[in-house]
Amino acid sequence: MSWISKLNPFKKEDGAPQGGLPALPPELAKDPEAKGVMGAFFRKWKDPFFLKQLRTLAGHMQRDGVNMKDMAAVKAWLEKNKEAIDRGDFKEPPPKPGETFVKTGPETGRNDPCHCGSGKKFKKCHGR
Repeated sequence: MSWISKLNPFKKEDGAPQGGLPALPPELAKDPEAKGVMGAFFRKWKDPFFLKQLRTLAGHMQRDGVNMKDMAAVKAWLEKNKEAIDRGDFKEPPPKPGETFVKTGPETGRNDPCHCGSGKKFKKCHGR
């Protein structure tokens, strides 16, 4: 085997898992619970679409008044809404309109005295 073939970043490893899912961490490989839902979570936690779905569900839970730190309340909400989650009823909420910025006083001009009281012009002191 030549040294150039060892540098090929596109070559598949012989021990790479099939199906596109990465292997579980060694501490979870023998855990029976890791082969179910938690295993799927650990394999997909870097997928941006999956993270977007989690954020959307968390937003809906907060709107329904679920305490996110209480695992029993989260599990109860998930069980109650399981059919709606499977159907894909929870879509990302529309973005909120931004707040209007209101100026409270006049702007400092370039040639006005600096607000810090140094006696210099604003452009020579804090305007840089």
